[in-house]
Amino acid sequence: MIVTGGYYREICVSPKHDELFGSGGRAAFAIASAGTDVDWHYYCPEPQQQIAPVALSNPHLRHYPHTSDEIVSFAYFHPLSEPEYRPSDPPRYDDIVVDGANILRFGFMEGDAIVHGDKVVFDPQSPRKPVSFKANGSTAKSLAIVLNAQEVRVLGKDQDEAQAVRNVQQSEGASVILVKSGPQGCRVYVDGALRGTVPPYRTDRVYKIGSGDIFSAAFAYHWAEQGTAPDQAADAASRCVARYCNSRVPNVLLDNETKTLEPIAVKDEKARVYVAGPFFTMAELWLVEQACRALDSLGVSFFSPYHEAGLLHDYTDDQAHQKEIERVVAADLKGLSECKAVFAILDGCDPGTVFEIGWAVRHDIPVVALSQNPKPADQTMIHGSKNCSISDDFASAIYRVAWAAWST
Repeated sequence: MIVTGGYYREICVSPKHDELFGSGGRAAFAIASAGTDVDWHYYCPEPQQQIAPVALSNPHLRHYPHTSDEIVSFAYFHPLSEPEYRPSDPPRYDDIVVDGANILRFGFMEGDAIVHGDKVVFDPQSPRKPVSFKANGSTAKSLAIVLNAQEVRVLGKDQDEAQAVRNVQQSEGASVILVKSGPQGCRVYVDGALRGTVPPYRTDRVYKIGSGDIFSAAFAYHWAEQGTAPDQAADAASRCVARYCNSRVPNVLLDNETKTLEPIAVKDEKARVYVAGPFFTMAELWLVEQACRALDSLGVSFFSPYHEAGLLHDYTDDQAHQKEIERVVAADLKGLSECKAVFAILDGCDPGTVFEIGWAVRHDIPVVALSQNPKPADQTMIHGSKNCSISDDFASAIYRVAWAAWST
């Protein structure tokens, strides 16, 4: 198999992570780890061209670097945050041209790949402005395109997903289109018609950086190399992604771990999440904002007391002040009662947050608490309560609460 895709530096503040991988490197290494011979084409500065084959070494992986000036870095604060690119606008280099039987093509930051193959999987990885597969002259006898829900609407020029898929199928000549939708799983379209939906699979931890690379790599391996049907290949890819998110191990083979994974059954996509946490300092409010943005990016509706009920207004009149308290409390409790799960920021044991957790437990509403500076004595009641869980990882907690809301 041929893989064309980036060799990039990936930096994450929390959880701490700094390594050279990139979409192409991770996918090529994962497929080669399955025992399949892989030719990987990528851009790389000359000084790194001797290092990359050692850092990403596998007897089935052959490196074909194309000279560039520097390695592009992706810097994340957490795995669900928007990355900062360094340099933000890297120079463009000559196109990489390859010809082969089975090809996995990713979008590049530094250039483009023109591919000609029998079975080709294309993952543009550009949600704001996904590029056309055919625009640069690439061809495929059988083409599968991997897009997320935003990309397919942009590329298909229609807000209705089904119509957007049909538009992409006609304009690109793609026999298979996969539409990834985060915690909702992946929808598989064949010849413009919905073949089925592949669920996501539950894991304790969710490390998202590189998960899309593994999905495309696993799908390409099972669909192009193994000849598996598109829906079955997509399910295999979803299972491999779950294993990767939990362990960060890039691999495309199914094993005992992937076979026993529990699918997420989405009962109510409109279910809301209550965001409980203090918002009285800049740091506290920043974390609340990040939680709201992360939920929104996953398509999860939420109620945030800060945004929807607001802060207490100061009144010198005691009666007016009491009415203001009652207004805020009533709004927050109404929001709680209308939500199917609670995301609670537990560090500091803010009294209001602890009260909201207790109220939710009393009304059988699942609670996922984020605690990165735990004091065991402060967590006894939560650990011992039904439908409560605690995570020390932001992204994992966000995904858990999304699954809890949709599954309740």
